[in-house]
Amino acid sequence: MRERVLLQQLREKDSTALRKLIDSYQCYVAAIIRNIGRGILTEDDTEELTADVFLAAWRTADKMQEGKVQPYLAAIARNKAKSRLRSQKEAVPLEDTMVIEAADLQEEVEHTLLAEALRDAISSLSKQDGEVLIRYYYYYQQTSEIAEEMGLSSSAVKVRLHRARKKLKQLLIERGYTYETESI
Repeated sequence: MRERVLLQQLREKDSTALRKLIDSYQCYVAAIIRNIGRGILTEDDTEELTADVFLAAWRTADKMQEGKVQPYLAAIARNKAKSRLRSQKEAVPLEDTMVIEAADLQEEVEHTLLAEALRDAISSLSKQDGEVLIRYYYYYQQTSEIAEEMGLSSSAVKVRLHRARKKLKQLLIERGYTYETESI
């Protein structure tokens, strides 16, 4: 079924369209959740979060765009998995979260600027190199999974990752970002 028709049916709250969406993407969504929660989330957690992803997609079907359903579901899966991982950590007392120090604010701004520069640098890479990086660092896929899904050899994926990281480092240095190591 064409994606446009599927999206229209989802927007009209057609439950058969939801079943088709689940059938098409359930393994993909579960794999992202497993990769992010590796060693921490149980299989029951993975199943629950996978269901939550499709419930969220059902509720926000009007926001999905044709040709971007898979990345949309991936973003929901990633956010839900990370949220679950955060909720499993020890809670911080409310009083400790109320004071924001200037150093924390500066660090947050620097992090945001670096993320923006990184997105810009990734977009300047070749489409295939950018996809390999995103799959590895954003979707937490293993090189063997990336190789299989992209029709590459595992060593080709590793070489692309190496070259792309090197190119990203060069682009970020050109834009004024450096990585300093402490010498002992």
